[in-house]
Amino acid sequence: MTTAEFDPAQVAEVIGKADIVTPMTIRAAVRVGLFDALADTADSAGSAGTLDLDRLTTAVGGHRRAVRVAADHLVHEGLLAGGEEGYSLTALGSLLTRDRSSLGLRDLLDVDTVVGRNEIALVDFDHTLRTGRPASEARSGATLWQELDDADADADVSSFDWEDPGFAAELILDSPVFATASSVLDLGGNTGSLALALLRRWPHLHASVLDFPVFTDRARARAAEAGLAERLTATPGSFFDPLPTGHDVTLLSAILADWDDDDAVAILRRAAEASDRIVVAEVHLTARGRLASETSVAVRLEASMTRPDRTSADVEALLVRAGLAVETAVTDTPDRSLFVARPLGGAA
Repeated sequence: MTTAEFDPAQVAEVIGKADIVTPMTIRAAVRVGLFDALADTADSAGSAGTLDLDRLTTAVGGHRRAVRVAADHLVHEGLLAGGEEGYSLTALGSLLTRDRSSLGLRDLLDVDTVVGRNEIALVDFDHTLRTGRPASEARSGATLWQELDDADADADVSSFDWEDPGFAAELILDSPVFATASSVLDLGGNTGSLALALLRRWPHLHASVLDFPVFTDRARARAAEAGLAERLTATPGSFFDPLPTGHDVTLLSAILADWDDDDAVAILRRAAEASDRIVVAEVHLTARGRLASETSVAVRLEASMTRPDRTSADVEALLVRAGLAVETAVTDTPDRSLFVARPLGGAA
């Protein structure tokens, strides 16, 4: 085929679909605070003002030429308005300011956050295509979570500070297993969102969160902010190592999808060593496509997790393989299944 036989429109379409210029420009602008700098020009009535190139460059501590090139492209893409004589935010651009951080967009686009790190790992999706493993393993050989198991880790984990744990978490919060328990060990409890919700739901309950230091530090701070420091402890550790004992219940919520079957069974066996009752509340992620196409969401899940496709039957099979007897099971909700289990031979 000669160049004369190419359809320029089709070539342009392919380039457009594969273009990483705009996604990376937006991420860079978020990281240097470009959208925030423009938002800070808002007047007392709330109307955003403008910054000329020199003032915008100063505000972000940037290089004048590079800031101009980036800002002009963001104008072209509809996130900014104006030009070198004065840039301002559009409605789209305002979604990326700190005042709109609750939307989660900034976390997704900032590689200083755990969510953003996971997202940018998609540049190595070929690793997933070859191995079926998370793309984040491609550069270091370690998963994103393993990289966070580092005393020097300095990732922003505030994106996990959920007030509402989501994904049908009421299945856990309302489970009668906690009515008679005095303490729960939340394995991989992150920044304590679920543990804090349990403490609010069950005033008699105490909780301990076990996770990497970057998460447990934040969990302790959140407990103090919520006035629950006396009822929540947070211990750095790995659920592959011997676990703290003395708790009535060991909880694993949305944990197993990050691990292959062998690792998942090892985690469950550790949980069984820690207490006589294990609650496994696994999230079943589906590519619904509310904010992106279903195929796009499916790719993101595939690139992020080792086993994003387990069904409730698959989870129950892991419990049996780990030597656990299922006492009760809730498997009829679309987002989450919940199993209460005991080690075989454990007290009834």
